[in-house]
Amino acid sequence: MARTSRRFEEKKEITNNRTQYRAGIYTRLSNERTESWRDKSSSIETQTLTCQEYALKENIQVVEVYTDYEYSGTNFNRPEFQNMMQAIRERKINCIIIKDLSRLGREYLEMGRLIDKVFPFLGVRFISVNDNLDTIKEMDSKKSFEVTIKNIINDMYAKDISVKIKTTKMNRAKNGFFIGSVPPYGYKVIKEEGGQRLEVDKNVRFIVEEIFALTLEGKSQLEVAKHINEKRYATPMTYYRTGRIYRIDDDPQWHVGSLGKMLSNQSYAGDMVQGIKSQFLAEGKKQKRAEKKDYIVVQNTHEAIISRENFEKIQTQRKQRKAESVFSSKPHNLKREPKNRFQGLVFSCDGEELYRRYRFSSHKIRQLQYLYRNERFNGSIGEKESLFIMEADLDKRIATDISKAIHTITNKTSFSNRIRAKYDEAIVEGNRKLSQYDNLIQKEEITLQKSYENYSLGKIDRNTYLLERDITQGRIETIEREKQAQEIKISNLKKDKRKALRWIKDIFSAKGLEKLPAQLI
Repeated sequence: MARTSRRFEEKKEITNNRTQYRAGIYTRLSNERTESWRDKSSSIETQTLTCQEYALKENIQVVEVYTDYEYSGTNFNRPEFQNMMQAIRERKINCIIIKDLSRLGREYLEMGRLIDKVFPFLGVRFISVNDNLDTIKEMDSKKSFEVTIKNIINDMYAKDISVKIKTTKMNRAKNGFFIGSVPPYGYKVIKEEGGQRLEVDKNVRFIVEEIFALTLEGKSQLEVAKHINEKRYATPMTYYRTGRIYRIDDDPQWHVGSLGKMLSNQSYAGDMVQGIKSQFLAEGKKQKRAEKKDYIVVQNTHEAIISRENFEKIQTQRKQRKAESVFSSKPHNLKREPKNRFQGLVFSCDGEELYRRYRFSSHKIRQLQYLYRNERFNGSIGEKESLFIMEADLDKRIATDISKAIHTITNKTSFSNRIRAKYDEAIVEGNRKLSQYDNLIQKEEITLQKSYENYSLGKIDRNTYLLERDITQGRIETIEREKQAQEIKISNLKKDKRKALRWIKDIFSAKGLEKLPAQLI
């Protein structure tokens, strides 16, 4: 057994020398960089040049350079990293070159999984130039240990940086500095000694004032959204990215949700509210929303666009409107809510799902009211209006339509037999396909056996045999997956047949009812 293993390793080395490697160079700059401390040796240009020089020396063809700019090494959900992995799966590249291990990532468990498991499984040659790591060359236990230690150090470095960055940001927030990346709409970021401050953006101040003024007049968020969309004001993100005050045809429109966030943002009253969300890498935790008592609130940090008095009026006004809304609900109502028999079944003619809402009516009368509404209605120009229908009306309409349909069926038995025959026909056809899959698998197994016989007789070499074996086994696995899918399909057909026959029986028994039972819906 040991001799076979050595022969295979020798053969593999010869094969690898003949392989034409198509490489993807991966480069990354961390979002932890600041203007005051940039490591010039880790610039994108330096990383790329280092990798290109190695590729030239090793006669490796560079197909693509993948660059993630300002992404943390602890997060592997980076756009270009994902693009590179997709290129590997599509066999566009079979080699990855990086300047050093920290460029690929700084989370040692995931790094170890990629280097030891994922890349070898995908047949990818992995090269880290500065670490003298090339997986086509034998990696002894000393080198493997060295790689592990470097990954752990990179991981510890990332967590240490996370602690320092979080501490620095929290201190800046407590001092009234803005620590976010995108300022609230109507403000711009001004850098000064110690941090960033917010300053009113005069270009769009009038829009913010208009939104708050309309709300103070009693306009709903929906009405305000319609108004500003008709005036063609660009959305906050469009303005931030392009500088356009007015939108062009392909730009997105204002939505009720973005207006709601804006109207509740205390920044417009001159205060800074931060620390709402927290992500602490050092503890290995994902981002989560902080409790309100833990928010960092500093008053009067910048010029207000709306007075504090008017801001508070709007908050009170919005709470009242929400409480009075026919679509509002209270936690204790949830326990009393009957099961939604039409859940996931009610749609508009345009395919928009309608959701049920309910409330207790006023004047202390506990009367549940069921409504359906197009929840996606946001106030954009060209959107269709909300749709409403009482559940009782929906019941009556469906029951009436079913009664009409039943009247067209003259004989229940013959109708059931027709339905049964259609399912039986589909099941027979499904079983016929299963037999075809069995025959195909048998043929491929014969091919596999012949290939092994040719190898045993010396008609083909080991590499040719292994290649033919892998191809044939791949075809067998594909056929077996298709066969399994067909078996599931047949099983589902049998279940559907039983349900259909049971449904026919129930539907005839429900003739004349004004409200359908849940099992029929």
